[in-house]
Amino acid sequence: MIKKACLSAALLISTSSLANQHEIEFYLTSNSFTDIAPVLQIADDEWQQGPQSDASMGFSQSRVGIAYQYQSLSSLRWHIMQRVDYHLVTNPHTALGYYQEQNELPLSSYDEYDVEIELVGSRNRGLGVEYQEQIGQLAISIQANYWQLNYLRHSNVSGTVSGKEDLQLLGNLEFEEFYTDNNFLKRPNSEGGWQTSGDGYSLDIAFTYKLSDTMMLYGEFVDLINRFEVTGVGYTKADINTKGSFVDNAGFSSFRPLLKGIEKEQSFEFDLNKQIQLGLDYAKGPFVYHLNTFKQGDRQFTQLGVSEGAWGLLIDPVNKVVDIKYQGESIDWQLGLDQFNPNDALAIRLGFSGKFAW
Repeated sequence: MIKKACLSAALLISTSSLANQHEIEFYLTSNSFTDIAPVLQIADDEWQQGPQSDASMGFSQSRVGIAYQYQSLSSLRWHIMQRVDYHLVTNPHTALGYYQEQNELPLSSYDEYDVEIELVGSRNRGLGVEYQEQIGQLAISIQANYWQLNYLRHSNVSGTVSGKEDLQLLGNLEFEEFYTDNNFLKRPNSEGGWQTSGDGYSLDIAFTYKLSDTMMLYGEFVDLINRFEVTGVGYTKADINTKGSFVDNAGFSSFRPLLKGIEKEQSFEFDLNKQIQLGLDYAKGPFVYHLNTFKQGDRQFTQLGVSEGAWGLLIDPVNKVVDIKYQGESIDWQLGLDQFNPNDALAIRLGFSGKFAW
């Protein structure tokens, strides 16, 4: 959506005095991908099938907003936004163990499961100001954003576990977590003991450069610079040992998890993965051919595509994701899936933009 705004900057600047004085744009961008299990099943925490054998990561990043532009200050746009970001790093043992535990299946596939989880989740409301400029064949936009964080969860778990046929879990885990609300050990925020909000900033840059009458180069850098901080957030660090055993009053052997650690409040700073996109468009006859590559965190995606008029088709041959897009005069939308049924999709991409002026 930033790219679209950048492309239209020159037209807005050259509009006559009789043009509309105000423009509002509603927009949504969302990109979710995982190599673990279908995105929607993970989001609902209802896994209906086992994870992929090479399970390692997943992310979901969404931003929805409203942008306002006043014709007399056509180089500036003002944004009100909401964003949700999740990043997960894990391994096949952990993904399989979690699936089996959620579905009440014994953890008996391995003698021991190597556990590795790093989860970062945050939700933020934000204000942004975007500056647009046309310099010859180059159109550029720079957007600075201030964010108010209202949810954070940063969890790290490592260790080993094993299972028994009666669904008991045995093992030793090292656990560390920062949180504003929901947390693994269900620790209550008694009398507001820790902070549940923070703030942050980010910088987005986009450009288009007309190489010739038939070729256009473009780029978009989201969260190119970003930083978030919460002062006095909830914090837990502990060792969890489930191998502790004892004999109860009835003479039966039982297991009791042993927890040793600290719970306190602690400041926490973090940043989000950069989103980098570069593309090249080539026009020939009624068609425009597209080559697009983008990087989300450590994951690289490449798309090839073609468009005619308002309709376009993009294909990611490596991840088998197909995107359909429509770019009209006042409405744009895009939908990308790697499976026809969204419930089975490992990749889901959504985009929408609607404008009106008066």
